[in-house]
Amino acid sequence: MNAEDGDQRKPYSIGHVTSVTGVNASTLRSWEQQGLIEPAKSSGGRRTYDEGTIQRIVEISRLRRVYGYGIAGVKRALAEKQAEAPAALPDGEAPAEPLTDRIGARVRALRVEAGLSLRQVAEKTGVAASHLSMFERGVAFPSPSRLAAIARLFNHSLADLLGGTSTRGRPIIRRGQGRIVGSFGPGVSVEQLTVGEQLMDCEIWTISPGAESDGFYAHDGQELIHVLEGAFELALDGEEPQVLGAGDSAYFDSTRQHRWRNPGKAAAVVLWVNTDMRRLASFEQKGTARSLGLGPAVGAGIGEQALALALPEGCQTYRVVDTHTAGHPTRVLIEPLEGLDGASVREKRDRFREKHDRLRSLLLHEPRGHAATFGLVPVKSDEADFGAIFVSSYKYLDMCGHGTIGYARVLAALGRLGSRSSFSLEVPAGVVQVELGLHGAPENITLQNVPSFVGLEAMALPEIAPGCRACLAYGGGWYANVDVAGLGLAIVPDAVSQLMAIGARIKEAVNARLPALGLGFAEIDSTLFHEERPGARPRQLVILERNKYDRSPCGTGLSARMAELALAGRLRPGAAYEIENVLGVPFLGEVAAETSVAGRPAIVPRVTGRANLSGFSTLIVEANDPLPDGFLCR
Repeated sequence: MNAEDGDQRKPYSIGHVTSVTGVNASTLRSWEQQGLIEPAKSSGGRRTYDEGTIQRIVEISRLRRVYGYGIAGVKRALAEKQAEAPAALPDGEAPAEPLTDRIGARVRALRVEAGLSLRQVAEKTGVAASHLSMFERGVAFPSPSRLAAIARLFNHSLADLLGGTSTRGRPIIRRGQGRIVGSFGPGVSVEQLTVGEQLMDCEIWTISPGAESDGFYAHDGQELIHVLEGAFELALDGEEPQVLGAGDSAYFDSTRQHRWRNPGKAAAVVLWVNTDMRRLASFEQKGTARSLGLGPAVGAGIGEQALALALPEGCQTYRVVDTHTAGHPTRVLIEPLEGLDGASVREKRDRFREKHDRLRSLLLHEPRGHAATFGLVPVKSDEADFGAIFVSSYKYLDMCGHGTIGYARVLAALGRLGSRSSFSLEVPAGVVQVELGLHGAPENITLQNVPSFVGLEAMALPEIAPGCRACLAYGGGWYANVDVAGLGLAIVPDAVSQLMAIGARIKEAVNARLPALGLGFAEIDSTLFHEERPGARPRQLVILERNKYDRSPCGTGLSARMAELALAGRLRPGAAYEIENVLGVPFLGEVAAETSVAGRPAIVPRVTGRANLSGFSTLIVEANDPLPDGFLCR
């Protein structure tokens, strides 16, 4: 492909190619002479390369370093690959394939999901934006320390990015049966023996002379390095570098900053073993039983000498993150679930009900929860950044304000938001927008709820109390709004039991009359008591069931209440309405805009509150548990 014509010049110089592939210029020229690559060449002899040639160079380098192929072997392997006729490996194993393009694509997906630009990732990781771009396109690969920085940015481990093995529990791994990671940085190749399957990740690293980690890095876990061949230099923070020879080993906490290089003249081959602390925190195989890791030994508690919780065969475990929003709990299930297919989150909610409804009571009911424990199941969304299914003790909800606030707190804590301060969330009721840090406080979480409106301005309820009236309003769920003053009560902790009993009667009375009224909705979800308090914030209390109330001020309830006030002319667009729950913890409501729903005047409400983390745990169900699905007594 010699080109005299400048129009055929390719975009990359030989200097650029050597920097991104780790193959020096003289080797490139040698490969060119032997017909392995064909760069474009100007009349003056200047060589230029395109992305396809760079990928071919990466592959040639891998074949020579990993398999030790000569030129003839490389040509044969490339021809076989081009003809899509991969050679068989022992025991029918799938042939190794270059993974650089897949890893780069995975990083690009994580970056896009986090809403980060190449420049933002470059600033946070120290990897040049141009190099990141090439990495995402599969034509270059960062050094191990740079890749570790990228993984850490997205709250992943290196094993998460590189992928793992699939030994299917086989105890023996024959020579050559490991999974080859294409090119793990210039001069470094990795054969994964077992990664992402058991307690330990075990790999064989082959490191060319002079190849290095390219700086210090650290990550969770512990690691063992055993040198099989050559020389390996290891530097741990605060200590002088040590050169290890064949037979030498190192064992250290991976949270220590460490760097390494091959100082010798021959390739260094090392056995590298890592542990993943997140896997330790989940269930693990131990002998013929399972165990739960308890983390490092600290203090003198009863877990000091027992670093694992023994579990008998047949145990089920479920990892959850718990939060509370102004006192009301949200339990977020972080286990992936199968079979949640559907074009919308509402359809996925239906699949959850069909296939996993048992989990609702298992996660929320006693003994692992209580009547008011609320659950959220994350799902993917085609319409928004995230999707969520809301589950409660007795039913499924279309929308939940306190749950949305709690989920935003979990997403931030898990690093799923990256640097973004807002995101969209698809729920069964529609797509809501969520923003973090408004109103001058980084802890604030604001959701713009679905349009809210009044379905019936007043329903007389004389059987509850003389003069008792309810306004039926929608804020993502249907509420009967009732002024507690008309009942001669106040919203205080000592009156909650009494209010739960009255609220349940109101809900029952309203739902008994609704079918005959033809209002377009069959029942209300809850009773919302509100109380105006001169000189103090109004209070509201939502009664969900006769044995269950919302501890928070309730985001959807506040939306329904603001719709009632807006219809009465007491709230205008831009107006703020701050209330508090029975415990004095506030929510801030705002009318973002006026709109209409099916001909009814409506508002677009915004609700701001805060949530706190309260737990990160693994729920256990033993095989002989007499109440595996949980229970609730009214």
